[in-house]
Amino acid sequence: MSIIYNRYLNNIDHTWYDSSNVLYSECFDNNTLNKNVKLVFKGGRTYLYKDVSADDYLQFKMTNESHGSAANKYIIKKYECVRLSDTDMESLEKFKEETIEEDNKIDDSMSNIAYCLEINDENGEFQLSLNNRLLFSGIEGQVSIINLLKSLNIKYSIKDLQK
Repeated sequence: MSIIYNRYLNNIDHTWYDSSNVLYSECFDNNTLNKNVKLVFKGGRTYLYKDVSADDYLQFKMTNESHGSAANKYIIKKYECVRLSDTDMESLEKFKEETIEEDNKIDDSMSNIAYCLEINDENGEFQLSLNNRLLFSGIEGQVSIINLLKSLNIKYSIKDLQK
């Protein structure tokens, strides 16, 4: 149970899973704490879950358990949903292949990207920006900064600043 591929594109977090039940998710980033999340299940069954907390989405996405169990625990049993038309699995696979190919082409040109994480130590508020464009804001403890970075596939290192 793991993530096969993840890409944040046009304010949508696209994630493909190595799971027997949940195959793909889209998290629509609307710059609020609650997101709309589309889940595609085996066979193409597709549902849109409304007003999912960013933390619940990250807990589902970054789980160490099966993504089917995590979807049940963090999303399905907690949020209202709408059944959508089934997803064409061939088109979804083609989209994944095209996205991976595009990522491979632009990896070299990404050296000028500058992520900035600003944290207020007093209240835990933080903002993640990319080239001066706000990507996400939240409060540490309500949303894990580490899980956020992992979910956006951002490479990071942790350094102890105490001397």
